[in-house]
Amino acid sequence: MKKNNIIYAILFVVLALTSCVKNDDILLKENLVEFDAATYNANGLGKTYPVVNRVPGYGFAITAAQPLISRTSGTISFRVNVVGPQTATDRVISYKVVPGETFTSGATVVSAAVSGTNYSTSGTVTIPAMSSFGILTINIVNPGTALANDLLIVLELVGNTELKPSNTDKQIGIWINKG
Repeated sequence: MKKNNIIYAILFVVLALTSCVKNDDILLKENLVEFDAATYNANGLGKTYPVVNRVPGYGFAITAAQPLISRTSGTISFRVNVVGPQTATDRVISYKVVPGETFTSGATVVSAAVSGTNYSTSGTVTIPAMSSFGILTINIVNPGTALANDLLIVLELVGNTELKPSNTDKQIGIWINKG
């Protein structure tokens, strides 16, 4: 009986010592930029990017407690993250508005917003020196009365020669409530 216990103990030790898996180091091959809100929120139904209808915070998913984005929201800020080292100089990142994007949620059809009529934005965001974040702003234009229907703006990070856009988190949809 003692002999069996010793054999089982030796087998257990051998198995325990040989069953370890070595973790590979994660190595970044290039520096990337991404939308912070895209990393914390799920993609819209049928889309490859999140469609947000509430003002996003930084570093966490959007909750029902945050205000709806509407024609009266004014300026909305989105954080852009740098995945890579900080630098001693400012970095300017380009982004574009994807034209003609629409979205359907249940019975609600969200139409494409029109630049100058429904919103304005600069097309660039600056990552300050010694920082890993920049703030992209978009101004929602208030026509004074309720909109005819909900509107969608889709932003896409383009990057620059040093910082490439993340494949999975380079776009974000902004749903403007018509109310």
